Amino acid sequence: MITETLALGSCWALLIASSACLGVYRSLIDRIRSGLSPAPSDEHTRVAKVITKALSLPNHERPFHFEAAFLSSLQILSGFFLLKIWMPITSLYWALFLLSILVERISTWLYPRRISQSKALDSHLKIGLLPVLFFTLVCKPIVILLSLLEHLFLSSKQKKILEEEEDNEVADHIRIIGREGTNLDPDVLEIMGNTLEMSQLKIKDVMIPRNQVQILDFNDSFEKNLEIAKSCGHTRLPLCDDDLDRCLGIIHVKYAFRKLNDRSNSFDLRKITKAPALLSKEEPLPVALKRMMKLKVHMALVRDEFGGIDGVITLEDILEEVVGEIQDEFDADEKPIEKISENKWRVSGMVPVHDLPEEIKHFEQEDDMATVGGIVTGELGRIPETGEIHSLNGMKIKILEADDTRLLSLEIEFQEMEKDTTSEETI
Repeated sequence: MITETLALGSCWALLIASSACLGVYRSLIDRIRSGLSPAPSDEHTRVAKVITKALSLPNHERPFHFEAAFLSSLQILSGFFLLKIWMPITSLYWALFLLSILVERISTWLYPRRISQSKALDSHLKIGLLPVLFFTLVCKPIVILLSLLEHLFLSSKQKKILEEEEDNEVADHIRIIGREGTNLDPDVLEIMGNTLEMSQLKIKDVMIPRNQVQILDFNDSFEKNLEIAKSCGHTRLPLCDDDLDRCLGIIHVKYAFRKLNDRSNSFDLRKITKAPALLSKEEPLPVALKRMMKLKVHMALVRDEFGGIDGVITLEDILEEVVGEIQDEFDADEKPIEKISENKWRVSGMVPVHDLPEEIKHFEQEDDMATVGGIVTGELGRIPETGEIHSLNGMKIKILEADDTRLLSLEIEFQEMEKDTTSEETI
């Protein structure tokens, strides 16, 4: 009995220590991916190589995930048999067994999290390297087998969903870390999460649809275009030959204003245009952001699969997905989405459909109309006037503000579908 006790006790203690070592590596990798800890600077060391290799794996493959589960199972089993040698299965036995599970949780979760934030991290990484490599080698055949089985049984659609959810998993992890306590500001953590989630969005999700784009017409007089530039409040506008599909370039309004002192009535606006950048509406937002920064443009045209222009996108549209609504001194001081009562919301026409509360997310989103105002305008076939009331998919929609080019704000009230809509125009 003594021999068995010593053997099982030693095994249990070694498993606890190994779990703690592996947990430190896992916790550090999570912190690096969340941006809370720096990646290894010296990649020539053995420890750095192990961490770098783990970081290169896709998020859904969770580095050391199977190894940790394997160690935890062995630790619990060894604790079970160790106690069984000492005493019969009674209430005291189960109490001690639960205590051993608590020890397992401390060694695999609480202790590693504390160590990964301490100054003693480097020492623990060096000490834990050997057991980490050993159990990685032992578990490798099983990990490969499970990976093959996963690819075998998952359909192509499920694999695609898994890849799309990858960034969300990391984003959620960042927010969890924030709630559990870090020195980082909650707003910073929120921005980090938004940045990762942005990778799932495409240009078509945040662009301004063409029916809401204010343009300057090359065929109009300089004075008329200048008046449009003054009234719209935008800093950049497309200069077009009658239509957005025939865009001649992008004009910065300040350059047009500088020509006010020009006495010549024949001033050609094309002289102050910048060649428009063309982006596909299917491009992911991070790709669009990099391209626009590389080209040093603040506004780009968005083309469809046939080469036509679907709308425009600005750097502000992209950045708002990260930091939230950006308002300048000319914007109205109001929230883009505001709940008025239990079933009623005030919504900006420029709000993307994916940002709406679930209670009123009943719009059938089309590829070329990602905003609430764009969808309502498209369904009506015209730009509605202020004060109009319509019904759509169980929602009562009241137009609060609209101009000649777009729907600015509306009131949405959720209601059950009613057959009697004689007093309202039905979309």
